[in-house]
Amino acid sequence: MLVPSLIRACLLYAVIAFGSQRPLRSENVNAGSSDEAYYQLPSEIRRVAVIGAGPTGLVITSTLIQHGFEVRMFERAPNPGGVWQYTDKTPVPPSFPNRPIETMAYVPDIPVQLPTSRIYKDGDDGLTVDWRIREHWAPSPVWKYMKTTAPHQLMTIPDVPYPRNMPWKLNQMDVNRYIRQYASSVGLNSNDEEHANVTAYWTRVERAEKIPGTDKRWTLTLRRLTPLRDGTLEVTWWQEQFDAVVVGNSAENDAAWVPSVPGLKELAETLPEHVFHSRQYRQPHDFIDKARGGFSGIGIANDLIAHAKSVTVSTRENASSPVVPALRSMFHKNVTHIPEIVHFDGLPSASAESLHEVTLTLANGTTASGFDTIILATGHRRSLPYLVGLHNSTIRGRDEPETVVDPIITDGTHVRSLHWTGHYIADPTLLFCNGAHIEFLAHLSQHFIQKRL
Repeated sequence: MLVPSLIRACLLYAVIAFGSQRPLRSENVNAGSSDEAYYQLPSEIRRVAVIGAGPTGLVITSTLIQHGFEVRMFERAPNPGGVWQYTDKTPVPPSFPNRPIETMAYVPDIPVQLPTSRIYKDGDDGLTVDWRIREHWAPSPVWKYMKTTAPHQLMTIPDVPYPRNMPWKLNQMDVNRYIRQYASSVGLNSNDEEHANVTAYWTRVERAEKIPGTDKRWTLTLRRLTPLRDGTLEVTWWQEQFDAVVVGNSAENDAAWVPSVPGLKELAETLPEHVFHSRQYRQPHDFIDKARGGFSGIGIANDLIAHAKSVTVSTRENASSPVVPALRSMFHKNVTHIPEIVHFDGLPSASAESLHEVTLTLANGTTASGFDTIILATGHRRSLPYLVGLHNSTIRGRDEPETVVDPIITDGTHVRSLHWTGHYIADPTLLFCNGAHIEFLAHLSQHFIQKRL
């Protein structure tokens, strides 16, 4: 979701901290303390890397340019839009079971010698060119007929309202068009020459680290794809240095999470076209006259109900929580609900055209069968493989054990070690800005600006 006040607050804190070199004060220091209580940036910040060309990344990049910064914006997709960029292409399947959180989103690909480039064709290393593109890009989980869950008034870029005649809730195409129009208006679209030295589409960040002896600057290792007319693919790797890094992409573009249910791994490996994660779902017409079941999300279930023969939703029950009954009321009335699946039995052959032979054992001891497809709408995990040394998967939930390095990502359910402005407390030259962790900034942004500037 785009919340204008949140984006405005985040970009203003970026400009204030990086532009005026205003130090960040620790939470436990009184307002009247000396300057020693403040974090002092190690050097003047002039060159900033922005990761992501969704609405947040675009707004931050444009604002920093206006304030005289030298900015580079990196986006692994071919065009702007972030999570709202729809494509018929689907991401490569997630690993069953998931890889460790440090590489759950992708495994960084860094040659020994940099810079370098290589041409790939179909069959090299047993991979197709299409697979390499989808693995690098990781197309977003937006499906063709997806609609927003909030009114467009809460999804506007600051000072750029939607047209007055727009409906209350929007189709993903309307949101994507709106973001692309904004990108063009500030010269940051993929085909704009105005800021061609700023934008780097088709570019994935493989590593972001501070290397000793580099004047305490961030070194980003980058990987860019260039699809060629003859059907081959050019991959280029290089490095750039920055004074600060802004992470502006959302968690939905990180890693698909799959549960560890007995039998699921074998089932997904045998029939990947019939068992897949919801981020690979694109349109209901692929399921006409088919039955479907398993771990469904509300939006996808309701999207399918008019096309599939039947739709069955498996949900984990929690007797002490009122959330599940409330969520059930949001499903179409013809959706069938069953308890959590605890085991998959009856592995079919690789030539099977459905999952009719598979039996789903449920948490209440009953079974279900007769399904054609199982879609795992089991969510995502925050995984940023390029942040070397800032993951710690041994920490679970909200536990806060003593560590040598303060991790930003632990079990992937949230980010931590961030100041309320979104800066990494241990090193404020790293800033997170996607709205999720700074909701209350919306109420303080204007007051902060008037007071500080």
